[in-house]
Amino acid sequence: MKSARAALLFSVSGALVRAGDLPSAVPLQLNKGFWQGDFTVGPQTFALTIDTGSFAALVKKGLYQPSASSQQTNISEWIQFNGASEDSTGPAQETVFFVRDTVEFAGLTAQQFLVGNITDGDDLPGDGYEQYSCHPFILRLSGSGSVLGLSPPASDNEDLSNGQGIIETFCASGDLSPCQFGVALGKDGHGSLYLGELDKSKISGEITTLPTAKHDTWTVTNSTPDNAPFLVVDGKPFSAIYATFDSGGPNLMGPLMQVRDLLKSVGYDVTEQTNDGITVALGTYDCARTPARIGFSFPPSGAVHYIDGAALELNRTADGKVCTANVLGTSTVDAPQWSIGQTWFQGRYVQHDLDKNELSFADLA
Repeated sequence: MKSARAALLFSVSGALVRAGDLPSAVPLQLNKGFWQGDFTVGPQTFALTIDTGSFAALVKKGLYQPSASSQQTNISEWIQFNGASEDSTGPAQETVFFVRDTVEFAGLTAQQFLVGNITDGDDLPGDGYEQYSCHPFILRLSGSGSVLGLSPPASDNEDLSNGQGIIETFCASGDLSPCQFGVALGKDGHGSLYLGELDKSKISGEITTLPTAKHDTWTVTNSTPDNAPFLVVDGKPFSAIYATFDSGGPNLMGPLMQVRDLLKSVGYDVTEQTNDGITVALGTYDCARTPARIGFSFPPSGAVHYIDGAALELNRTADGKVCTANVLGTSTVDAPQWSIGQTWFQGRYVQHDLDKNELSFADLA
């Protein structure tokens, strides 16, 4: 999910300790368009949405229970998420007060880490049910409408950005080196998050490496007219784009007019709705037809990296006759910006390097 936020200045205090060897993988599960993994805050373990498009660890209103070492802070923030529903049509606005508490993630522990306790706001992804683990003494709040942000440090916190996010915290402490993590999402609803270097035993084919922004988002920076990424439809270049990778986005999101043109160009019917001044568009088509193939190329390579066909189908009507494409046009996005969400990640291992400001990807083996 892409988030817009007010200025927030803080640094992490407190010692960081290693909680044993890093696991081979942190399991992820797909839930209504969002990939979730376990993250422990104080006495509770939550299934948080793994979101490379936002920066903070946020716990849904009413669920946070402080540990004995928890400390209140005077830090608060208002955050808006775009694409906070399975079809990305629903934005969400949250009022957050930060606390310091012990957190555990991927086999590592951080003491006095800043966690956002949502005190008021809209539902975030996955709300609506609870699930208990097999362990008799552990309550696992699954689909809890909570988020773990894994974007680069925020530009409005440039002087005090170390420790803002959980990955930067582990890197600053020396617990994670090199400062990298990978998100590997399968086509079957199961995935993994890896800390450290890319695990080449999990991939096949060539590795594509792209320069990305130092702050805020995993946005490709080689976007001059000569080397910009291209949106490709059925083997033909459709438009040069400004590409941001966002595992927390449930679909492919682009500018309203460009998405309209794309959907019409492949013979889809365009449906639009406007709420609170925001217009969104989706495309429907006869499920019996061959759907359009949508992907991206990243110069200088001419290879096209398509979205998996099953992931590109958002849903279909009860009779199975009308399908909706998992591509959203919105008036909140200006051309040529496009957000490449989790649909494209499926079937790929996407490596994020905070030391070199690079994103690499390859097909899963």
